Amino acid sequence: MKMFASFIFYSIFLLFLGRNLSFLPQIDLQTKEQNAQEVKRKAQQFVASQKGMFSVYYKDLTTGREFGINENRVLTGASLNKLMIVSYLYHLAAEDKIDLDEKVVIQKEDVQDYGTGTLRYNGVGETLSLRSLAQLALEKSDNTAGYVLGIKLNMENIEKYAKNLGLFSSSMKHNKTTAKDMGTILDLLYNGKITNKAYTQEFLDFLKDTDFENRLPRFFEEDVVVYHKIGDAINMVHDVGIIDAERKPFILAVLTTEIVDEEEAKRAVGELAKIIYEARSK
Repeated sequence: MKMFASFIFYSIFLLFLGRNLSFLPQIDLQTKEQNAQEVKRKAQQFVASQKGMFSVYYKDLTTGREFGINENRVLTGASLNKLMIVSYLYHLAAEDKIDLDEKVVIQKEDVQDYGTGTLRYNGVGETLSLRSLAQLALEKSDNTAGYVLGIKLNMENIEKYAKNLGLFSSSMKHNKTTAKDMGTILDLLYNGKITNKAYTQEFLDFLKDTDFENRLPRFFEEDVVVYHKIGDAINMVHDVGIIDAERKPFILAVLTTEIVDEEEAKRAVGELAKIIYEARSK
């Protein structure tokens, strides 16, 4: 009899509780979904107004929500390939298969006499660690540094590693990639799946305060941290990165082609980043 009475009591209690849960904090999933859709709408609206073709991939690293605009379009990656090269280097370092302090002497035949970087001017004969080459490849987008690392690591091995990460649309041999693939590798890096914790932070630090802060970071205040890598080719302007603000990080990868005015395109990449940032903050 006592068991029956207890059962009746707890049944009534649970029924009462179920009808009065309004006092508990509620997660407004509908509002979050509406906000996500607004972010996507504003991005699509902005991209549609631009000259040239924009390929965009976005992912909220807190909620996992993502969207793309031409995100699987295969384009020339230009210096974005340095992101893949350094990822493989730091992956090997974490597995004790390579020493980041190993020294390399820059030879005359190593010099890539074009584009960005300082080693093309004064690098011959200089002794640099693999870590320093990685830093130059990311912060200054140094083509000679990227080339030396690529030779050291073997481009075919880097290609295989990229495929193992799921970057099926990217090619090191032909220097091709997509906004989605670049977003994928940034996601893996940020979440510690490329290398160990200490090396992850070092890697990210090389992607911060680079020589090319006139795209994704362009319109942000100092309290917004942007880890990113740029790439340029004829009529192409790229920037892919992680924008970390108020502990709500998100990935934004922007690749372009058929660009008429490169400076205008660089500004547009920065404007898109700010539009998305402000839309998701509402």
